[in-house]
Amino acid sequence: MNRKQRTIRSGHRAGAFTLMELVVAVGIFAIVLSMSGVIFKVTIDAQRTASANAEIMRNFRAITEQLNADFKALRKDGEIFVIWFANPVDDDNNGTVDRYERFDRIMFFANGDFQSYNEWPDNATRKIVRGNTARISYMLANKPPENPADRPIRPNLIKPAERILARTQHILTADPEFDDNFDLTAFPFNETGLYDWQNLKEYDKTTLADWLNIPWIEKAKILSSVCDIIAGGNIFNKAGTTVDLEEPCSIHTLFCEGVGEFMIQGWYDKEKRWLPEVDPDGDGSLKEDSDFFLDGGGNFDPCEVPGIIYPYRKDEIGDEFGGVYLGDDKPGYQAYPPKMVNEANFNKIPGFGRAFKFTFTLYDSKGILKDGRTCTYIVYLDN
Repeated sequence: MNRKQRTIRSGHRAGAFTLMELVVAVGIFAIVLSMSGVIFKVTIDAQRTASANAEIMRNFRAITEQLNADFKALRKDGEIFVIWFANPVDDDNNGTVDRYERFDRIMFFANGDFQSYNEWPDNATRKIVRGNTARISYMLANKPPENPADRPIRPNLIKPAERILARTQHILTADPEFDDNFDLTAFPFNETGLYDWQNLKEYDKTTLADWLNIPWIEKAKILSSVCDIIAGGNIFNKAGTTVDLEEPCSIHTLFCEGVGEFMIQGWYDKEKRWLPEVDPDGDGSLKEDSDFFLDGGGNFDPCEVPGIIYPYRKDEIGDEFGGVYLGDDKPGYQAYPPKMVNEANFNKIPGFGRAFKFTFTLYDSKGILKDGRTCTYIVYLDN
């Protein structure tokens, strides 16, 4: 072999990869590829989380804007009915309560420029209902049962991410073309009639003064149906607000989907805290500090909810009733006799006060945030 041939062979050997070099190159490529996959996954997850948070914040803004509009024109001379309900939850199914879900409800009157979603009445003269005063309620909605003969499915039996916050709006009107559904001799005070009126109707043919003067026997039935509670001994299987996504007539009550919890609290100036709370000091024991009722054995009874009807009610002989009923007969919690439950004392009443704080647990529609997000919003009432 001459010198020229040796030079060519030597140059050919210098340009080749050894096995070790190839293994190292493949390893580096695998690492880069793996890191790229991780970065890609993190980027996608971050984008999905950001999208879920943006959706939740859009829903939160929609809720708060409506709350602002409704409570800005709150009629303090009207009637406010608040129900606080705490549902015990055993997350790990070990027989002990791990936490409490709140399914609170509120009904009140407000001024504004209101109009109905549907046209009424159901005949040739159908038209939109318009008015400047409305009876409004907020609560988590029921779900329609598979069998229409069964009672609606209550919110605590629905998965949190699938719950719906309902808002009903009954416009007060005197329009002669609308049915007189507040003629007490003809009003549907049976269970089905009350339920259909609460869920389908969008108006009350009455005045605020006439509403306040409804006899308590009938008023108790109305409130039992509207808020799904026991009032005056009335127990209705069909009560509360039901949102059926497949029924166009109930869409006007759908306010926001994916609301897993709805809590209402009022600022109590005397104790400088929001009230009511299930366990204010957070020690797990409700026997000394709960704003909710305890049974004779000192155990928490979620069915015994504290409630307020305001400003007052009158029975057939003119006696006034009402008052504040929170806690377990603790001093100061029932310090307002009936004649003091009025607009002048509104800011002092436990559970009302100068502001309402609303707390929501909101879920995104795609289930990206498994535990949702808890948001709070304060509406001031003393302006």
